[in-house]
Amino acid sequence: MDFYIDEAYLTDVVVRTEYPRYNDRTELTAEELISVIKHPAPAVSIGTKDHPEFACLREQLEQDGYIQVQRGWWNGDRVLKPFQLNDVKFKKGDQFPCAAAMNGHLKFRKLYKQKKGGHNA
Repeated sequence: MDFYIDEAYLTDVVVRTEYPRYNDRTELTAEELISVIKHPAPAVSIGTKDHPEFACLREQLEQDGYIQVQRGWWNGDRVLKPFQLNDVKFKKGDQFPCAAAMNGHLKFRKLYKQKKGGHNA
């Protein structure tokens, strides 16, 4: 089976989450009130996640039985049955990395293929 994804989607996107201070309680201690007055901005966490288009492809590959997805850590997905993504072969047992890592992975494998005289890595 052959799959294709636009290389523009082989990236991650920034996720910014705001958390209200003190869980929007109506009654605060004097120290908490002073802290809110001095620093009125909410707490913020910033992270990344796979581009939504890549996440859709990953979910589809999982549903179709091509990969086993590991949600507990990055880059833990494994190929269950062979397929091609953007003309690069993935064999059973291969790693299926996150979107940002996949960008470099596909470029490396295509370059390796060219140097080997056209045989897919």
